[in-house]
Amino acid sequence: MVGLLFKKDRKGIISFNMVSLIPRIIFLVIMLIACVVLIRLFITDKFNTNDIEAEILVSGMLYSAGGVGYYDPLTGRAYPEIIDIEQFDAAELEHSFFFEDNRLIAAKVFVTDDRDAEDDEAVKAIYYNKEWYDNWNPLLRLRIPGIGGVHEYKRTMPVIYRAEGSGRLNSGFIHFQVVQPRG
Repeated sequence: MVGLLFKKDRKGIISFNMVSLIPRIIFLVIMLIACVVLIRLFITDKFNTNDIEAEILVSGMLYSAGGVGYYDPLTGRAYPEIIDIEQFDAAELEHSFFFEDNRLIAAKVFVTDDRDAEDDEAVKAIYYNKEWYDNWNPLLRLRIPGIGGVHEYKRTMPVIYRAEGSGRLNSGFIHFQVVQPRG
């Protein structure tokens, strides 16, 4: 008798098992979608290297022989903390950091007596890639996001500069304003 009851209720048990699988399948689909969303959220396929590129340019200008720092030709040593205003020349900078048809990065470098001074109060100012600096600088005020916009990187460092003519050493600050297109 027990075997006969079991055969009759077998269809009911199978249908109950199928109905109980529906919430499990829905939960599995939700977890699968959540995993896909989390994986896509944490995988980056676009890298923003503007700050790194600007920092490399600034470091090259400070620490290389053809940069803005004082270079002693006798010892072959560069002194990044000393700026000789007589050697502070845009032509030398363009020659040292030469890239043919450079449309990647431009910079303005100026020396002031005060940390918060503006470029109009500068002891001397020079440009690297002046043509493109003049093209990109007005775009900074527009603050265009994404491609077509311009990224600005500023850095200020304390230095000692040798005044033009007298050769007197003064304390001051060197300001770097690097401008580059976003892309």
